[in-house]
Amino acid sequence: MKSYLFCAAAAAALTVGASQASAQLLFGYENGETGMPYVGNPGLYTVTTSNVGVTQGVQSLQASTPVPAFGGPQSAQFTDAVRAALINGSPAVQIDMTVPNIPFGFGNIDLSFFQTGIRPGFDADETGFSGTFAASSGQTITLTIPLTNTQFGSPHITLNPALPWAYQIDLSFNSAANGPFVFQFDNLRAIPEPGAIAGCATVGGLMLRRRRKSN
Repeated sequence: MKSYLFCAAAAAALTVGASQASAQLLFGYENGETGMPYVGNPGLYTVTTSNVGVTQGVQSLQASTPVPAFGGPQSAQFTDAVRAALINGSPAVQIDMTVPNIPFGFGNIDLSFFQTGIRPGFDADETGFSGTFAASSGQTITLTIPLTNTQFGSPHITLNPALPWAYQIDLSFNSAANGPFVFQFDNLRAIPEPGAIAGCATVGGLMLRRRRKSN
């Protein structure tokens, strides 16, 4: 019965809010949050907080660069087993992004994770690029970034929950416009494993059939 109630609640949450409602918040970029302060990487990027592009809480993370470049905000190093476990168990993450109102040639983002030995011989691993944001000038959009099939061939971003780690929002874009180019990010979320929802559907179906037989 507990499993049935849990699955019913999960199904209701999915119906009401789709993936955003069921996703687990990782970082909201609020004052005092784990991972603060964020820095620009490379030094060409200036990182601050902003009240623009806020989709949750009172502030967003803002990254500004004078010219098109590859880089972006990197968190401070921290140890957080709960967030590490959420990342390890998720097929993808979502992030809300406010795109400057300028024309782009191309533009996308991914995430780099830094931790000792995260892949053999290296201290960093990087996700595949998300879908382009170049067609969304002047809008706040939600991008999905897969944590599987990384750019270096790892089957999944996998953090050791017992060791310190950091992550970086990597932007890659070009534009014929003049800078500065200013982006905001908010509400980084872990998407739940689809198997958990499928399991709930199976349990719910079995419970429904049992009730019908008993009537």
